[in-house]
Amino acid sequence: MTGDFSDIADSNAEFVSAFTGQNVPGLPAKKMLLLTCMDCRIIPHQVLSMSIGDMKVIRNGGGQLNSAVESDIVVANNVLDCDRILIMQHTQCGMAAATLESVRDTVQANTGVDASEFTPSVIENQMAKLTLDVETLRNNPMLKSNAVVQGAMYHVETGKVDFIGE
Repeated sequence: MTGDFSDIADSNAEFVSAFTGQNVPGLPAKKMLLLTCMDCRIIPHQVLSMSIGDMKVIRNGGGQLNSAVESDIVVANNVLDCDRILIMQHTQCGMAAATLESVRDTVQANTGVDASEFTPSVIENQMAKLTLDVETLRNNPMLKSNAVVQGAMYHVETGKVDFIGE
């Protein structure tokens, strides 16, 4: 495997020289957790006009709830004061455009490994998946009774966030 991270190290050195977050508490100031996609067009704190320390962020392919993420959200809600949970998917999402077969084919073509048993979570109907994830969390008995769970769709074309299913 080849790779050089010298450009990233240089960028971090610039970041360190101007860093002002030394005294930011570990608990989110806005009592919020965001579950969103790993898409590079989403810069979570900028999208929601937040600052360092305002919210916790969990990212995965598609901004989808799964058992591991749900467990992390239960911890964030109960231990880290994340009483507001926003699940934010986005337009033009690769996980909503892909099929299981196309992802498997790509993995196999890139690696030469049999990917027939690989089961990434692609999204067949984005709004249905978002609605289901919100309802699943709202019905989780391990979230505190004051937890508020909301769905949203981020539009990569405009930067607008539409809040869904209030």
